[in-house]
Amino acid sequence: MRRAVRPAVALATLAIWMAALTGTAFAWFASTGGGSVQITASTLTAPTISAATAAAGGTVTLTWGAVTAPGSGTVGYYVTRDGGEPAGNCPTRAEPESSITTCKDAEVPIGEHSYKVVAVYHGWTRTSAAKTAKVTIGETVKFTISGSTTTPSAGGADNLTITAKDAGNSTVTTYAGSHSFVFAGAEEGPLGNKPTVVNSSGTAIVLGSPTALTFTSGVASVSSSKNGVLKIYNAGPASITATSEEMTTPTPLALSVGVTATQFKLEAATATPALGDTDSTTITASDAYGNVATTYTGSKSLTFSGAAASPGGNTPTVTNSSGTAIAFGSATTIAFTEGVAESSGGDGGKIVLYKPGATSITAKEGSTVTTPTALVLTPPIGAAAKLALTSSTTTPTAGTAFNLTTTVQDAYGNTVTSYSGSHNITFSGASASPSGTLPTVANSSGTAISFGSAVALNFSAGVATVSGSTNGQAKLYKSGATSVTATDGTHSTASALALTVSAGTASRVAVSGLVASPGSVGSPCLFTCMVTSLGNSGTINAKVAITDANGNIVSAIGATKSVTVSATGGSISGSPLPIPSTGSAISSSEFTFTAPSSGTYSVTISTASVGYTGGTVTASK
Repeated sequence: MRRAVRPAVALATLAIWMAALTGTAFAWFASTGGGSVQITASTLTAPTISAATAAAGGTVTLTWGAVTAPGSGTVGYYVTRDGGEPAGNCPTRAEPESSITTCKDAEVPIGEHSYKVVAVYHGWTRTSAAKTAKVTIGETVKFTISGSTTTPSAGGADNLTITAKDAGNSTVTTYAGSHSFVFAGAEEGPLGNKPTVVNSSGTAIVLGSPTALTFTSGVASVSSSKNGVLKIYNAGPASITATSEEMTTPTPLALSVGVTATQFKLEAATATPALGDTDSTTITASDAYGNVATTYTGSKSLTFSGAAASPGGNTPTVTNSSGTAIAFGSATTIAFTEGVAESSGGDGGKIVLYKPGATSITAKEGSTVTTPTALVLTPPIGAAAKLALTSSTTTPTAGTAFNLTTTVQDAYGNTVTSYSGSHNITFSGASASPSGTLPTVANSSGTAISFGSAVALNFSAGVATVSGSTNGQAKLYKSGATSVTATDGTHSTASALALTVSAGTASRVAVSGLVASPGSVGSPCLFTCMVTSLGNSGTINAKVAITDANGNIVSAIGATKSVTVSATGGSISGSPLPIPSTGSAISSSEFTFTAPSSGTYSVTISTASVGYTGGTVTASK
């Protein structure tokens, strides 16, 4: 008896039969259970790679056509490179992707590579034909670094160029955009200036800190003073490296940082040299960052300034390399060896000062090398060596007070401020007036002391100045040129004070040049004269003059005057005597008195002029 075939068995047999007819085929039941069923069968086609494009940087971009799912659901894909796993964003065997038909493989070594795309559907796969791609520029593995110069000056700009390179040393042109680098290989300058690289925003970043640079086609270069400007402040060799993302510059940029002399540093053996003594110096040429300019060598012409002459006129000097003292302000030849000149070694530069107090000394060579920070020397005041006199006027009027100032000075005319308190000063040089009045100086108590006697003066910081009518107020009584000197017994005036005393106000009539024949003339003979032993018929001859109260002949009285001479006995000839209105107020002619021819006599000869006090001459036998 023949058994009937069950529907399920029949369907399975049909699926096998269809597979035999079509090759790869899929079959599944649209429904389960007994009865009739619907059978659907189709094929899974292999994908086709339309492009495998290699690019610089070790990348390959794949594009393939989509495969139609033979039934419900979607088709997934994964990529193989040389039979192994790809990188980048390409799907892998472990994680097929159904939503993409393109991807970029990364970190692809240089060389030719074979790519396949595998379609996956419900556990069944179909593989594309192989597609090759040749990578000629690999991924970035290092950088090269170069500069616009290998011999920059300290503080000068050196424009860096950073280039991304692959393992074959080709430029990775796809390396672009902003990348953070850390630079190293240079030390800070002697004054603490730290080396920097300007980032892409124009900010100078200290070496050792992240520095953003912008790359274009694998190269970061300077533009508008941004994006890689290097400045180093320490002279000598430097070896610059740049590191980013664990990639660095295998070959550093070797630099030799030079120095351009722009300034001098002055140092002295002592900051308080004695006035008139030499002070040795060391002069160092450097740049603004403290690097010694070792190439600054040989004879240089420097000009020193800042020190002033002493009150006595002593000019500060600097010795040149030949040992000659050159005045401040004049060109001075100084010999430098590797940027340094030492006066103790005969290079020049020994300084001699004559004025005490803080003195700021600078030097310069032309307009290129100067002294930004002056050398400050503070020589002390020297020992007391002399006195100096000054006056409130150089043309005092006879009999009128004026002020004398007495100053104690060192050998160079500097005031010795330690000389204080009461000191006895003796003045000399001025003479008594024609009437015999002696010149005087008021002491610290206001008492007028004659020239030639000690005058107690009170000194403060080396100076005795007049206060009111005390402590140096002077009066001279003789007109004409005179010189006043002073001494304290140890120190004297090196230069006398020259004065020209003018006569006072016209007030007296005086006898001038009286001659008696025979007879004797008593002294003084000015406003009142006495002649004895004139005898009978003896004569007296004299001129007359208009004087001040002290007997100084005045000048330019303004109008012609006449002096009348009269006598109580004897006879007078030549009277009246005219006095000129200009010039010296003395008569050009004489009067003559003739004594009585007999007998004993005593006569008075009077001189008188309107507006002036007259004088007398007494004559006797």
